[in-house]
Amino acid sequence: MKSKILLIVLGLCLGLILVEVFLRLVGFGYYSVYRIPEDAAADYRIFCIGESTTWGVGASNPILKGYPRQLEEMLREKFPHKNIQCFFDETIGQNTSEILEKMPTYIKKHQPNLMIFMVGANNWWNLDKSNILLFSKNKFISETYFKILVFLDRFRVWKLFKWIAYSLGLKKERWNYGWPSEWKVDEMGKIIRNRYDWSIFMKIAEYDIMEMMKICQLNNIKAIICSYPGEGGDLYYVHKSIAQKFRVPFVDNFKLFMSLPRREEYFAKDVPYGHPNDEGYRLVAENIFKCILENKLIE
Repeated sequence: MKSKILLIVLGLCLGLILVEVFLRLVGFGYYSVYRIPEDAAADYRIFCIGESTTWGVGASNPILKGYPRQLEEMLREKFPHKNIQCFFDETIGQNTSEILEKMPTYIKKHQPNLMIFMVGANNWWNLDKSNILLFSKNKFISETYFKILVFLDRFRVWKLFKWIAYSLGLKKERWNYGWPSEWKVDEMGKIIRNRYDWSIFMKIAEYDIMEMMKICQLNNIKAIICSYPGEGGDLYYVHKSIAQKFRVPFVDNFKLFMSLPRREEYFAKDVPYGHPNDEGYRLVAENIFKCILENKLIE
């Protein structure tokens, strides 16, 4: 009996390892197909920081039709005498704590003159390297439960199983910070919550983004903070308040999309008011383009 149990456990472990390897290979294959343009030794360098919305998920071709490349084309047309290039990270689903940790690497590698931030949408479901321990009120939970969750979120297979469970409504977390099965988004893009406290994820976003702004200031890098096209909830006000505090331009993509008579036509079909489509990313690029011109960020 012990031998059988041991074989079952080993089989399960091996199966999970194989699934983890498979998911990482799939991700590698995806990024191999949609390769980020190489560094062209540009005169003016912009680094766009974010995740799936910055990568271009929802567009017909994420690399060519995402907002960074469309913004780059607009700027090159406006400033033909300058060699302008927009860079962006290839990571999808990362949280603000992961992005904050990568900031020194981004700056060292790309040496940007301007950094554009659209971050925070993944804080609630991805705790990999999350700074959530800084804001947990219960020290016992901080040292046990959260640490376990942060560790597990490093694995693709765990994220896959978790996302499937949330999507099917099979999983409902007991701790008081809300998950997809427990909240909905109204027509204004605001999160409808019943008994869940969403504030911890906003605190993480606020802390991380403020640290990012400080890093930009220390390195004399100009910055722009953007709201998400389909997100008008608490995160929207976090973005806006930090932009005011650090006196950096705020690009209100949410307000722009809310003004559209048929705004659903500018989003992909994957998630309602989630990822924009080609036309939606064009509007985001135009909105940021206008901000750059109005604030004379490129001389």
